[in-house]
Amino acid sequence: MTTKTNLNTLYLINDSTKKVNLEINVGDEGQTSLLTVRLDRKIIKENHEGNLTNIEIGKNSDLNGKVLKITATITDTSRKTNVTFLNIKMSGGVLARSYPLYKTVENEGDSANYYAVIEFYKS
Repeated sequence: MTTKTNLNTLYLINDSTKKVNLEINVGDEGQTSLLTVRLDRKIIKENHEGNLTNIEIGKNSDLNGKVLKITATITDTSRKTNVTFLNIKMSGGVLARSYPLYKTVENEGDSANYYAVIEFYKS
């Protein structure tokens, strides 16, 4: 299986006051994770275990040029599969987007590190 553990992309926003939200789904059944999310230097979540649901990042009009950084470590604790994944979902901007990342680790108990950089860009 192909490995994709890094993301570097733009997320299009506009001048509205509509809120941009982040959702992150991690791992597969029986997998553990640790996440940190930052907007520029501000920590939004640090050492968070498990999924993140509907976290507000800010208003479209306030985000232009800012950078969202996500780091995650997912440990394969499942006996069924060695596939780890991180699915980042952004909504509230010009379009809702989903960014799937994944890696198959060699052995049960191994970890995969993920890193995402999402820059907000006013279209």
